[in-house]
Amino acid sequence: MGELHGERIRLLQERLAGDGFDYYIVWNADPYLNEYIDDHYKYRDYLSGFTGSNGTLLVGRKESILWTDGRYYIQAEKELKGSGVELYKMQEKDVPSLTEYLAAHAAGGRVGMDGSLISRAEYEELTEACPDTVFDLSADYAGKLWEGRPAETARPIRLLPKSIAGKTVGEKLKEVIKGLCKQGADILMLSDMSDIMWLFNIRGDDIRYSPLARSYAFVSRQKTLLFVDGCCAGSEIYAAMQTYGVTVRPLMDIYSGINMPKDCVLACDKNRTNARLFALRAKGNSVLPVNNHDLIRKAVKNRTEIKNARKFHLLDGAAITEWIFTVKKKMEAGENLREYEAAKLAENIKSGRKGYLGESFETICAFRENGAIVHYKPAEKGSKKLAPEGFLLLDCGAQYYGATTDMTRTIALGPLTAEMKEDYTAVLKGHLQLMRLVFLKGSHGENLDLAAREPIWERFIDYRHGTGHGVGSFLCVHEGPQSIRFQIRENAVTPALEEGMILSDEPGIYRKGKYGIRIENLLLCVQKRKNEWGTFLGFEPLTFIPYEREAILRERLTAPEKETLNLYHRAVYEALKEEVSPEAEKWLREVCAEI
Repeated sequence: MGELHGERIRLLQERLAGDGFDYYIVWNADPYLNEYIDDHYKYRDYLSGFTGSNGTLLVGRKESILWTDGRYYIQAEKELKGSGVELYKMQEKDVPSLTEYLAAHAAGGRVGMDGSLISRAEYEELTEACPDTVFDLSADYAGKLWEGRPAETARPIRLLPKSIAGKTVGEKLKEVIKGLCKQGADILMLSDMSDIMWLFNIRGDDIRYSPLARSYAFVSRQKTLLFVDGCCAGSEIYAAMQTYGVTVRPLMDIYSGINMPKDCVLACDKNRTNARLFALRAKGNSVLPVNNHDLIRKAVKNRTEIKNARKFHLLDGAAITEWIFTVKKKMEAGENLREYEAAKLAENIKSGRKGYLGESFETICAFRENGAIVHYKPAEKGSKKLAPEGFLLLDCGAQYYGATTDMTRTIALGPLTAEMKEDYTAVLKGHLQLMRLVFLKGSHGENLDLAAREPIWERFIDYRHGTGHGVGSFLCVHEGPQSIRFQIRENAVTPALEEGMILSDEPGIYRKGKYGIRIENLLLCVQKRKNEWGTFLGFEPLTFIPYEREAILRERLTAPEKETLNLYHRAVYEALKEEVSPEAEKWLREVCAEI
């Protein structure tokens, strides 16, 4: 396969030279800047063979380079083999960023890209860092050179009732327009599909794992326009939107077919709007840079969304607990089971739960050394056979009709080494410390990250991913802007944590060639106490799944950590005892017994 991808890159290099380009940037993105993208836009995968969710390919006339982060180093090395693409490991010492590389090598040159696949903010950073370089936003080589390119997905759009959304479209629009006026803007331009889905109480199925429909919107005091594919929006969508004064227009009218008011103040999140659309619609108007999350308050869940989250996480936890019990039994019985089959077993058990709609991301099911590949995906053919020894890591999530879930458990299939137990206990300590943390309102995720990493850093180990990410409400499994990570990232939007936000808690340790350990719960940010010192916040676990009792070195746990563990296991048993099979319930009682 590497030779095939090398040939595809060579053909692109020939076209670059013929068209007068020195470099071409291949973004892993769609025009909506969504995390998971439709196959129609996976030109980077087509060219290089690399399939990770984060990675940018630069093709020059003579060289080709892929940048990706620490989650994908091992995966990228395997998938790029034979393609001729050089791997640049982001955040590693002496490795230049894409922008730094272009500043050094493309001065006075011409760089092409599809401008609809890069945010306006990223484009401005590029042009500021490379003032002597000409960037052409109109170069779309995917449309010219990609043989057998898949068509864009277009599926029906559904309306959500208030019992799922918690608020009506009218109530949400009123809040957004109030915020718009407060900021002194006339129109808000939206191209983030998750923001649009939340605001208009609709969901789609155009993007795998995320209930999104391709869409754009303009919101103003005078008129609100919703742009969707007319073939996907039934008459009930038009009627419902009309009730709230929303006009539904064909999707591509956002680029042409409508006249923008002139001399108005256009509010736009440059991080969430593609450069091509920005250039077209900002022309002739003043632009007020905003952060969408300040106006679209979907990160702070309302009472209905929280109620549904608790309900469906309980069902999800019961399904995964049943899965753990079943896999262990199969290993004890000597049954043949591979990673892929184990992953499908988890999906099958979840699919029997009421409200289940599908996975929220591609399941990670990794045995032994594959667990060290942070985002490892088992293939249908050739995945590793499980054996009654070592660790099996399962990281999976689901979309339910009212909530989005995400969890990780690392389970013992048989005997564990002393090193495995030391590592598992360190990860568990960090996980528990974050879950039990109390902090003053106004704290950011960067302030909290040390609680999870401290037991791991003490052993001079680290994990190359964030500790926590935001999660949507029957939306995207990775939904910002809230996060928990220690790096202070320039120009990153990292607001203070608020009551009602949902975040993951997922520290890990990864031993290349040996195993990987990660433990993940989703947590709801809640108020703990309010007094003369201020408002104190903390977390309430939404995920209820037992930890791996056999891997815990009890003497390594502090008294507060033991208390947190025992309280959690008690809650797990009480929550799940009637949701799992009688045989699993007996096992659950044993593994949740006090330590």
